[in-house]
Amino acid sequence: MIEINKQIDEILFLGPQGTYCEMAKNQFCLYLGEKNIVHKPFSTVKSIIEYIDEHENAAAVIPIENSVEGIVRESIDNLFSVKDNNLQITAETVIPVNHCLISKAKDINKIKKILSHPQALAQCRKFLSKTFDNVEQIEKASTSKAAKELLELDETYAAIANKRCAEIFGLNVLAKNINDETDNKTRFIFVSRAKTTPTDSDKTSIAFVTKNTSGALVKVLNVFDSLDINLLYIDSRPSKKHLGEYVFFTDFEGHISEERSQKVLDLIKLNTNYIKILGSYRRF
Repeated sequence: MIEINKQIDEILFLGPQGTYCEMAKNQFCLYLGEKNIVHKPFSTVKSIIEYIDEHENAAAVIPIENSVEGIVRESIDNLFSVKDNNLQITAETVIPVNHCLISKAKDINKIKKILSHPQALAQCRKFLSKTFDNVEQIEKASTSKAAKELLELDETYAAIANKRCAEIFGLNVLAKNINDETDNKTRFIFVSRAKTTPTDSDKTSIAFVTKNTSGALVKVLNVFDSLDINLLYIDSRPSKKHLGEYVFFTDFEGHISEERSQKVLDLIKLNTNYIKILGSYRRF
Protein backbone atom coordinates (compact mmCIF):
# COMPACT_ATOMS: atom_id res chain seq x y z
CA MET A 1 0.00 0.00 0.00
CA ILE A 2 2.84 2.40 0.86
CA GLU A 3 6.26 1.94 -0.67
CA ILE A 4 8.77 2.96 1.97
CA ASN A 5 11.86 4.39 0.33
CA LYS A 6 12.05 7.26 2.76
CA GLN A 7 12.83 6.93 6.46
CA ILE A 8 9.86 7.77 8.67
CA ASP A 9 10.65 8.45 12.33
CA GLU A 10 7.33 9.85 13.49
CA ILE A 11 3.69 9.79 12.45
CA LEU A 12 1.29 12.56 13.45
CA PHE A 13 -2.48 12.22 13.73
CA LEU A 14 -5.47 14.11 15.07
CA GLY A 15 -5.70 13.20 18.73
CA PRO A 16 -6.06 12.54 21.51
CA GLN A 17 -6.17 8.75 21.69
CA GLY A 18 -9.40 7.19 20.47
CA THR A 19 -10.14 9.28 17.36
CA TYR A 20 -11.16 7.81 14.03
CA CYS A 21 -7.95 9.36 12.77
CA GLU A 22 -5.98 7.19 15.18
CA MET A 23 -7.82 4.15 13.81
CA ALA A 24 -6.77 5.15 10.29
CA LYS A 25 -3.20 5.71 11.47
CA ASN A 26 -3.09 2.22 12.96
CA GLN A 27 -4.35 0.78 9.69
CA PHE A 28 -1.65 2.56 7.71
CA CYS A 29 0.98 1.34 10.17
CA LEU A 30 0.06 -2.27 9.41
CA TYR A 31 1.34 -1.68 5.88
CA LEU A 32 4.43 0.26 6.89
CA GLY A 33 6.00 -2.74 8.53
CA GLU A 34 8.45 -0.50 10.40
CA LYS A 35 9.06 -0.37 14.13
CA ASN A 36 10.39 2.34 16.41
CA ILE A 37 8.16 5.01 14.87
CA VAL A 38 6.97 7.65 17.32
CA HIS A 39 3.22 8.29 17.17
CA LYS A 40 2.27 11.88 18.00
CA PRO A 41 -1.29 13.16 18.52
CA PHE A 42 -1.86 16.79 17.51
CA SER A 43 -4.94 18.93 18.12
CA THR A 44 -5.39 20.50 14.65
CA VAL A 45 -4.72 19.66 11.01
CA LYS A 46 -2.95 23.01 10.62
CA SER A 47 -0.42 22.19 13.35
CA ILE A 48 0.15 18.74 11.84
CA ILE A 49 0.87 20.07 8.36
CA GLU A 50 3.12 22.84 9.66
CA TYR A 51 5.14 20.30 11.65
CA ILE A 52 5.69 17.74 8.89
CA ASP A 53 6.47 20.52 6.43
CA GLU A 54 9.49 21.38 8.57
CA HIS A 55 10.56 17.87 9.64
CA GLU A 56 12.12 15.71 6.94
CA ASN A 57 11.28 12.29 8.42
CA ALA A 58 7.77 13.04 9.67
CA ALA A 59 4.54 11.76 8.13
CA ALA A 60 0.90 12.34 9.01
CA VAL A 61 -2.60 10.94 8.81
CA ILE A 62 -5.45 13.42 8.35
CA PRO A 63 -9.13 13.21 7.31
CA ILE A 64 -9.90 14.40 3.80
CA GLU A 65 -13.52 13.51 3.05
CA ASN A 66 -16.67 12.24 4.74
CA SER A 67 -19.40 10.42 2.83
CA VAL A 68 -22.09 12.59 4.46
CA GLU A 69 -20.50 15.99 5.12
CA GLY A 70 -18.16 16.05 2.13
CA ILE A 71 -14.64 17.46 1.94
CA VAL A 72 -12.74 18.37 5.11
CA ARG A 73 -11.94 21.98 4.32
CA GLU A 74 -9.22 22.40 6.94
CA SER A 75 -7.28 19.52 5.39
CA ILE A 76 -7.67 20.77 1.82
CA ASP A 77 -6.66 24.33 2.69
CA ASN A 78 -3.56 23.23 4.59
CA LEU A 79 -2.45 20.72 1.94
CA PHE A 80 -2.50 23.55 -0.57
CA SER A 81 -0.24 25.63 1.67
CA VAL A 82 2.51 22.97 1.99
CA LYS A 83 5.89 24.46 1.07
CA ASP A 84 7.84 21.25 0.39
CA ASN A 85 6.63 19.81 -2.93
CA ASN A 86 8.08 16.42 -1.98
CA LEU A 87 5.45 16.19 0.76
CA GLN A 88 2.43 14.60 -0.88
CA ILE A 89 -0.48 12.22 -0.43
CA THR A 90 0.98 8.72 -0.70
CA ALA A 91 -1.94 6.50 0.41
CA GLU A 92 -5.57 6.56 1.47
CA THR A 93 -7.91 4.42 3.55
CA VAL A 94 -11.57 4.51 4.57
CA ILE A 95 -12.87 4.09 8.13
CA PRO A 96 -16.55 3.39 8.93
CA VAL A 97 -18.06 5.96 11.29
CA ASN A 98 -20.17 4.53 14.12
CA HIS A 99 -21.02 7.30 16.55
CA CYS A 100 -22.14 6.67 20.13
CA LEU A 101 -23.47 8.95 22.83
CA ILE A 102 -21.19 8.54 25.85
CA SER A 103 -21.19 10.08 29.32
CA LYS A 104 -20.38 9.64 32.99
CA ALA A 105 -24.13 9.40 33.45
CA LYS A 106 -26.01 6.13 33.15
CA ASP A 107 -29.36 7.81 32.43
CA ILE A 108 -29.75 9.61 29.09
CA ASN A 109 -32.44 11.85 30.59
CA LYS A 110 -29.78 13.62 32.66
CA ILE A 111 -28.01 15.01 29.60
CA LYS A 112 -28.27 18.78 29.00
CA LYS A 113 -25.12 19.49 26.96
CA ILE A 114 -23.36 17.51 24.24
CA LEU A 115 -19.76 17.95 23.10
CA SER A 116 -18.26 16.77 19.82
CA HIS A 117 -16.54 17.67 16.57
CA PRO A 118 -18.77 19.85 14.32
CA GLN A 119 -19.02 17.11 11.69
CA ALA A 120 -20.05 14.50 14.26
CA LEU A 121 -22.77 16.82 15.58
CA ALA A 122 -23.98 17.40 12.03
CA GLN A 123 -23.97 13.68 11.29
CA CYS A 124 -26.30 13.00 14.24
CA ARG A 125 -28.88 15.78 13.72
CA LYS A 126 -31.89 13.46 13.55
CA PHE A 127 -30.94 11.55 16.68
CA LEU A 128 -30.32 14.75 18.63
CA SER A 129 -33.57 16.42 17.59
CA LYS A 130 -35.59 13.25 18.26
CA THR A 131 -33.99 12.44 21.62
CA PHE A 132 -33.49 15.86 23.23
CA ASP A 133 -35.36 19.15 23.59
CA ASN A 134 -33.06 22.13 23.00
CA VAL A 135 -29.90 20.34 24.11
CA GLU A 136 -26.84 22.59 23.98
CA GLN A 137 -24.27 21.48 21.40
CA ILE A 138 -20.65 22.43 22.07
CA GLU A 139 -18.05 22.08 19.29
CA LYS A 140 -14.64 20.54 20.00
CA ALA A 141 -11.55 19.88 17.89
CA SER A 142 -12.17 16.12 17.79
CA THR A 143 -14.63 13.52 19.04
CA SER A 144 -11.94 12.04 21.27
CA LYS A 145 -11.12 15.42 22.81
CA ALA A 146 -14.80 15.85 23.58
CA ALA A 147 -14.89 12.44 25.27
CA LYS A 148 -11.77 13.17 27.29
CA GLU A 149 -13.19 16.48 28.55
CA LEU A 150 -16.13 14.61 30.07
CA LEU A 151 -13.76 13.40 32.79
CA GLU A 152 -13.69 16.94 34.21
CA LEU A 153 -17.43 17.60 33.79
CA ASP A 154 -20.57 16.48 35.64
CA GLU A 155 -23.18 13.96 34.53
CA THR A 156 -25.27 16.50 32.63
CA TYR A 157 -22.66 16.41 29.87
CA ALA A 158 -22.29 13.81 27.12
CA ALA A 159 -20.16 13.47 24.01
CA ILE A 160 -20.59 12.02 20.55
CA ALA A 161 -17.63 9.73 19.92
CA ASN A 162 -16.85 6.11 19.09
CA LYS A 163 -17.19 3.12 21.40
CA ARG A 164 -13.42 2.90 21.87
CA CYS A 165 -13.38 6.35 23.47
CA ALA A 166 -15.85 5.13 26.07
CA GLU A 167 -13.55 2.19 26.82
CA ILE A 168 -10.41 4.34 26.98
CA PHE A 169 -11.87 6.96 29.33
CA GLY A 170 -14.11 4.64 31.37
CA LEU A 171 -17.40 6.19 30.24
CA ASN A 172 -20.87 4.78 29.69
CA VAL A 173 -22.40 4.22 26.25
CA LEU A 174 -25.91 5.67 26.38
CA ALA A 175 -26.75 5.03 22.72
CA LYS A 176 -25.02 3.23 19.85
CA ASN A 177 -24.89 3.86 16.09
CA ILE A 178 -26.60 7.24 16.35
CA ASN A 179 -25.39 8.70 13.03
CA ASP A 180 -28.23 9.58 10.69
CA GLU A 181 -26.69 7.69 7.76
CA THR A 182 -25.81 4.07 8.45
CA ASP A 183 -23.25 3.97 5.64
CA ASN A 184 -21.21 6.84 7.07
CA LYS A 185 -17.51 6.64 6.22
CA THR A 186 -14.50 8.94 6.38
CA ARG A 187 -11.56 8.83 3.98
CA PHE A 188 -8.13 9.47 5.50
CA ILE A 189 -4.87 10.19 3.69
CA PHE A 190 -1.26 9.41 4.51
CA VAL A 191 0.97 12.43 3.84
CA SER A 192 4.70 11.80 3.57
CA ARG A 193 7.82 12.15 1.43
CA ALA A 194 7.71 8.49 0.40
CA LYS A 195 7.50 7.75 -3.33
CA THR A 196 4.74 5.76 -4.98
CA THR A 197 4.88 3.62 -8.11
CA PRO A 198 2.01 2.89 -10.53
CA THR A 199 -0.36 0.04 -9.69
CA ASP A 200 -3.45 -1.30 -11.42
CA SER A 201 -5.70 1.26 -9.69
CA ASP A 202 -4.28 4.73 -9.00
CA LYS A 203 -5.55 8.24 -8.61
CA THR A 204 -3.79 11.60 -8.82
CA SER A 205 -4.80 14.65 -6.78
CA ILE A 206 -4.02 18.14 -8.02
CA ALA A 207 -4.95 21.72 -7.19
CA PHE A 208 -5.10 24.49 -9.77
CA VAL A 209 -6.13 28.10 -10.27
CA THR A 210 -7.65 28.91 -13.65
CA LYS A 211 -6.87 31.99 -15.68
CA ASN A 212 -9.37 34.81 -15.36
CA THR A 213 -10.75 34.30 -18.86
CA SER A 214 -14.09 33.17 -20.21
CA GLY A 215 -14.54 29.38 -20.20
CA ALA A 216 -11.18 28.65 -18.57
CA LEU A 217 -12.58 25.98 -16.23
CA VAL A 218 -14.59 24.33 -19.01
CA LYS A 219 -11.45 24.14 -21.15
CA VAL A 220 -9.57 22.46 -18.30
CA LEU A 221 -12.34 19.91 -17.78
CA ASN A 222 -12.54 19.22 -21.51
CA VAL A 223 -8.91 18.09 -21.42
CA PHE A 224 -9.86 15.10 -19.26
CA ASP A 225 -12.72 14.25 -21.61
CA SER A 226 -10.54 14.51 -24.71
CA LEU A 227 -7.99 12.10 -23.22
CA ASP A 228 -10.73 9.75 -21.93
CA ILE A 229 -9.54 10.15 -18.33
CA ASN A 230 -12.11 9.67 -15.59
CA LEU A 231 -12.49 12.72 -13.36
CA LEU A 232 -13.20 11.30 -9.88
CA TYR A 233 -13.74 14.47 -7.87
CA ILE A 234 -13.73 18.25 -8.12
CA ASP A 235 -14.30 20.94 -5.51
CA SER A 236 -13.34 24.57 -5.08
CA ARG A 237 -12.12 26.77 -2.26
CA PRO A 238 -11.44 30.53 -2.18
CA SER A 239 -7.78 31.25 -2.90
CA LYS A 240 -7.72 33.72 0.01
CA LYS A 241 -5.61 35.99 -2.17
CA HIS A 242 -8.11 37.71 -4.46
CA LEU A 243 -11.89 38.07 -4.17
CA GLY A 244 -13.55 35.83 -6.72
CA GLU A 245 -10.44 33.68 -7.29
CA TYR A 246 -10.80 29.99 -6.51
CA VAL A 247 -8.55 26.97 -6.13
CA PHE A 248 -9.97 23.83 -7.72
CA PHE A 249 -9.11 20.49 -6.16
CA THR A 250 -9.38 17.52 -8.50
CA ASP A 251 -8.84 13.77 -8.39
CA PHE A 252 -8.49 11.82 -11.61
CA GLU A 253 -7.68 8.23 -12.54
CA GLY A 254 -4.07 7.38 -13.22
CA HIS A 255 -0.57 7.84 -11.79
CA ILE A 256 1.40 11.02 -12.35
CA SER A 257 4.29 9.07 -13.86
CA GLU A 258 2.10 7.80 -16.71
CA GLU A 259 2.24 9.46 -20.10
CA ARG A 260 -1.48 10.33 -20.17
CA SER A 261 -1.28 12.07 -16.81
CA GLN A 262 1.71 14.09 -17.94
CA LYS A 263 -0.21 15.09 -21.06
CA VAL A 264 -3.13 16.23 -18.90
CA LEU A 265 -0.86 18.54 -16.93
CA ASP A 266 0.75 19.94 -20.07
CA LEU A 267 -2.62 20.78 -21.61
CA ILE A 268 -4.36 22.25 -18.59
CA LYS A 269 -1.39 24.54 -17.98
CA LEU A 270 -2.63 26.48 -21.01
CA ASN A 271 -5.68 27.64 -19.03
CA THR A 272 -4.32 27.82 -15.49
CA ASN A 273 -2.15 30.25 -13.58
CA TYR A 274 -1.01 27.66 -11.05
CA ILE A 275 -0.95 23.87 -10.64
CA LYS A 276 0.14 21.89 -7.59
CA ILE A 277 0.47 18.10 -7.57
CA LEU A 278 -0.92 16.83 -4.25
CA GLY A 279 0.00 13.20 -4.85
CA SER A 280 -0.43 9.97 -6.81
CA TYR A 281 -1.42 6.87 -4.88
CA ARG A 282 -3.37 3.63 -5.01
CA ARG A 283 -7.14 4.04 -4.75
CA PHE A 284 -8.72 2.45 -1.71
